Amino acid sequence: MRNTIKISGKATIIGLLTTVVWASGCITPAETKTTEGVNVPTRYNSSTDTTFSLPGLQQYFADKWLQELVNRAMTHNYDLLAATQRTEAARATLLGARAPLAPALGINTFASNIKYGRHTMDGAGNATTPEVPSPIVPSYMLGVSAGWEVDLWGKLRNRKKAAQMRFWGTQMGKHLLETTVMTDVANAYYDLIAADEELKIVQRNVQLQETALDMVRHQKEAGRANELAVKQFAAQLMRTQAMEFAARQRIKATENYLLTVTGQWTDSVGRDTTIFAPVTHSMVKQGVPAQLLTNRPDIMRAELDLKATGADVAAAKAAFLPSLTINANVGYNTYHPELMFNPVSATAGLLGTLAGPLLNRKSIKAAYGQAKAENKEAWYRYGQQVLTACNEVRTRMSDIGNVEKEYRLQEQSTAQLRQAIVISKDLYKAGYANYLEVVTAQQNVLDAELRLIETRKRLHLAHINLYRALGGGWTRNGQ
Repeated sequence: MRNTIKISGKATIIGLLTTVVWASGCITPAETKTTEGVNVPTRYNSSTDTTFSLPGLQQYFADKWLQELVNRAMTHNYDLLAATQRTEAARATLLGARAPLAPALGINTFASNIKYGRHTMDGAGNATTPEVPSPIVPSYMLGVSAGWEVDLWGKLRNRKKAAQMRFWGTQMGKHLLETTVMTDVANAYYDLIAADEELKIVQRNVQLQETALDMVRHQKEAGRANELAVKQFAAQLMRTQAMEFAARQRIKATENYLLTVTGQWTDSVGRDTTIFAPVTHSMVKQGVPAQLLTNRPDIMRAELDLKATGADVAAAKAAFLPSLTINANVGYNTYHPELMFNPVSATAGLLGTLAGPLLNRKSIKAAYGQAKAENKEAWYRYGQQVLTACNEVRTRMSDIGNVEKEYRLQEQSTAQLRQAIVISKDLYKAGYANYLEVVTAQQNVLDAELRLIETRKRLHLAHINLYRALGGGWTRNGQ
């Protein structure tokens, strides 16, 4: 139930407004605020670097083929195109939230025929007025009307603010998706180059093992080896040959993924495998953790959601207070069309409505309670997002350091195993080593070279993932 009162006169308006505000305000719920704070560490692990710098796409990804893939993904990826439409939908919602702040203006026109009862004021008056048609009285109206809810307590302004925050939040969501797509493309690209390298390694080892198989066959013919040795070398060769087809399938699957994420229908993906060298340095400066708050789109989106739900709480609280609506109309009203624009047919009206909730407070309380709960939930999500971001950067930094050390050791180990192959062959020819030692040496080198390529790829991906963890890659950085 809402009380609607027609008012006139300045004193009457002030008196009624004071009364209704007092009646509603006395039972308006007290505001509750979240007092917990989000603690951000002063540095990452033992890092003391305070220079924050994220290079742009052209600097960080020097490979022209990768740049082309990323640029194409930014304009043709279907998920990004859909995110753009979500942003447009939020923009429309924002425009809708702005509308109530301005007066609504419309054109009113109607025609009617009414038979009034004789014992009514209209019926009795019409009966004594000869020029008015009787008993059925026609009525024609043409005019303009306006309505405006005066935003006394900021309810409409807070609704607009919430819509504004959510609109910006969708933009941050799109930027987050841009970062995700960009790094996914980069990761898949280095997956593809690594698969190319692995295919080369497998093919090279196939050739080496074919040579070894020919050697042991000749030795069997010369009586220096038996059929068991031939079978062992042949089995190793077939195993390596099977790995070639697995590598080819990895290449095709990764190519198709890149074609999908970049919105292409071509048959292959261009790349330059000659640049797949170990990463010797990073252009990323980590900065301090607090900078993540303004650089990561997911944190900014969570912060905007927190502000939006805060505005929802303020708007829901304002719903407990009375609302003032002003309606006005001006135009012409007559019982005969020929008299429509006669000056005496002019009509005008002004109506002020002050309405405050009395008996329907449960629904308002429910909306207010829901808004408070969603605001606190947004606060916790924001805190979780900040904590996740800081720890993600720590993990990525640690990953780079450990993978670099792992790669150096694997590189030295692979060099030793390559020498072992030469030694095992020489010993085998001289009769100081058996064929199993040669087979084992060849298999160890193959495994070591594949692990080395995998670790090299992981090092590239670690730098990409650190770049992403620090918030890089979206259009704010000038992409």
